[in-house]
Amino acid sequence: MSKTQKFGRVVLLGRPNAGKSTLLNQIIGQKISITSPRPQTTRKNTLALFVNSRGKIIFSDTPGIMHKVEDLISKKINLKTPKELNKADLVVLLIDISRQKGEEENKVIGLARNSPAKKILAYNKIDIAKGKKDHLPDYNFLEEEFDDVISISALKSTHVKSLIEKIFDLLPVKASVGIKKDIKLMESQKSPIPGQSSDTYISEIIREKAFLVLRKELPYTVSVEIKEVKDKGNIIVIKADILTTDKRYKKMIIGKKATTIKKIGQRARKELELVSQKKVYLDLTVISDPHWPERFV
Repeated sequence: MSKTQKFGRVVLLGRPNAGKSTLLNQIIGQKISITSPRPQTTRKNTLALFVNSRGKIIFSDTPGIMHKVEDLISKKINLKTPKELNKADLVVLLIDISRQKGEEENKVIGLARNSPAKKILAYNKIDIAKGKKDHLPDYNFLEEEFDDVISISALKSTHVKSLIEKIFDLLPVKASVGIKKDIKLMESQKSPIPGQSSDTYISEIIREKAFLVLRKELPYTVSVEIKEVKDKGNIIVIKADILTTDKRYKKMIIGKKATTIKKIGQRARKELELVSQKKVYLDLTVISDPHWPERFV
C-alpha cells in the first residue's frame, strides 16, 4: 500500500432511499445525515470529513433525484445534485438492487455518465435483495462504464471498509489546492459535524424526528427554522419553528392535546443531549406559512 496520502472530494449519488445517508453515517462512524423511510429526507448536500492513514476525503451526501416533480421544494432539490457533481474527484453511484429500475434510476445513471470524475458502482442492500427482490441483473450492463464495482449493505456495514479502500485507490495522487483548503476549513469549524453549522445540524435532527413520528401523514413541505440557541453552561436552550404550508397540517403536527409535537420534541431532545452531553430545553412552535418554500435555498 502506498504511503502517499491522498485528498479528494467524493460525491454519493443515487435515487431517493438508495441508502446514501446511511452509507455516509457508516463511513464516518457517527450520525451525519438524517434518515427516514421517506423520499426527500435529504434536501441539501451534506458534507462530512473522513480521515484515516491513507488521507482525507470530503464526502458529499446528495439529495435523491426525484421523477416528475411539481412542487417548488422538489424542483429546487433536483438542482442541487448536478451542481455538486461538478466538484467531484470521484462519484459513488449507489444502486438499491432490492427495487426495480425506474425513471429515477435512469436520471442518476445519466448524471453519473456525464461526470468526468472516476466512478464506482456500488450495489446496495444486498442484505435484503433476495429472491424476487433481487434486481441485480437489471444493472449488470453498467459495470463496464465504471472504474470499479462493489456490492455492499450500508445498513449492516458489509464491505463498507472495502469501498473506502477502493475510493482511495482511485483518488488522484496529486490533490488540488482547492480541496486542501476546503479540508482545512472543515477541520477548523467548531460544530457537532464539520461542514455543517450547529443550527443546520439541530434543525435536521428535529425534521428527522417529525418525519419518523408522523410517517406518511406528514407532507413533504415541512421545514425547521432555528430561532435561538443559548448555551447556559449546564443547559442548552433551543427555540425552533416547525414550518408547514397549510393550517390542517399544522393541526396534524401538533396533534390532539399537543401529544404529537411533544413526541417530536422528546425524541429530538434526547438525541441532542446525547450529542452535546448536556441537558437540552427544546421549545418548538408550529407555524403555517405557505410561502416558506420560496425561501428554501
